[in-house]
Amino acid sequence: MTIPGMLSATTSLQWRRPAAILLPLVVAAALAVTGAFGTYVSMTLPLRLLHFVGVAIAIYAVVFALSEIVQRFWFGGALPFWAMLAIGVITAPAGGWIVLEALGLAVPRALSQVTYPELTTQVLLSNLAIGGLGWNLLRQSRTQIAACEAPPQPRSNSDHALRAKLPVGIRNAAILALSAEDHYVRVRTDRGEALILMNLAAAIAALGEEAGVRVHRSHWVSHQLTEKASMRGCRGGVRINDDTVLPVSRSGRKLLNEVWTG
Repeated sequence: MTIPGMLSATTSLQWRRPAAILLPLVVAAALAVTGAFGTYVSMTLPLRLLHFVGVAIAIYAVVFALSEIVQRFWFGGALPFWAMLAIGVITAPAGGWIVLEALGLAVPRALSQVTYPELTTQVLLSNLAIGGLGWNLLRQSRTQIAACEAPPQPRSNSDHALRAKLPVGIRNAAILALSAEDHYVRVRTDRGEALILMNLAAAIAALGEEAGVRVHRSHWVSHQLTEKASMRGCRGGVRINDDTVLPVSRSGRKLLNEVWTG
């Protein structure tokens, strides 16, 4: 990536992370201004702003807390899209109760016009829409930051030495993963795989520290695969293809988490 390209990417990503964080408040303010859900009848604009923004902060504090717990103890890294949507569904009942209590404090007479199931449905739809858009903004931010901070590096002499051991057909292919097999290393690429006589530590050193992550004492994966793992979650390991899933150790999971959240 050229310097102008890096500056352009950096500029474009600068707004994404704050936008994802502030998205619930922006939506809440928009709902207040437009008097959504019939609130224009029973509330003044200042009261609507206080109501919607306060409710948004309360609901997304619950969403954020649950997301942190699930991310840390279940996935060990960035949440996949389906998990973010699941959290939106799980927190909807609590969100409906928060809205119900807030209405009771702000405009008790409005409680005769709405029901808890209706409020829960409204919160559910909002959670799915905001959660999905926020997840996408954060993912684009992580991807562009990684691209800016880790531009492609020229191959080292040791890299050439490793590739020289590969069959001609995959010698210039993208290396996706390495696995130790006795005194050999299985090199998996986007065009196929091969066994070479080399130990795993030497093969990893040949590719360089910035090329990937050692997720297990016997396995290493490229950053290309760690990005896919962040989408799917790595509870069962890092998937290479439909038939192969590499295990992830506890220390490897921590390293993946650092890559995803760095």
